[in-house]
Amino acid sequence: MTAIATAHESPMPTIRRPATFFPGVGADEPLFRDWLRGHREAMFRWALGRAADESSRREFVQAAVSIQRLRGEREFLAWLYSAALQSASSQGAGGLPEATLAGLAPDLRSVLRLVSRQEMRLEEAVALMPQRVSYVRGRLLQTRMRG
Repeated sequence: MTAIATAHESPMPTIRRPATFFPGVGADEPLFRDWLRGHREAMFRWALGRAADESSRREFVQAAVSIQRLRGEREFLAWLYSAALQSASSQGAGGLPEATLAGLAPDLRSVLRLVSRQEMRLEEAVALMPQRVSYVRGRLLQTRMRG
């Protein structure tokens, strides 16, 4: 047999795909890390406030300045989010007191609360960074429904 199709052979059938009825939905939705950019000052203050003493706060600020200068805004935001998650996870099984979450965005509060109660693993929370905001909200809802 030859690889060339002859006139009497039927051509390959056309692959048909269903039409996309809502092509614009979610196209301009920000990613979670981009959404966090607007909340970075509150997240920074929150993570800084969780430091144990003055020397810990000084080290935190020095690390923040170094990362932002040397690695840029995107790396700094990922580091800051990870630092906030690490701080929340070190709170123990009792979770974070609600008063400490004041001033943070609702979705960020939910993530920190779930991590502190150990209802969401630290790795899962970090994996939310490159996701769209609607996915993150859906994931938070699923996690809340589980626990």
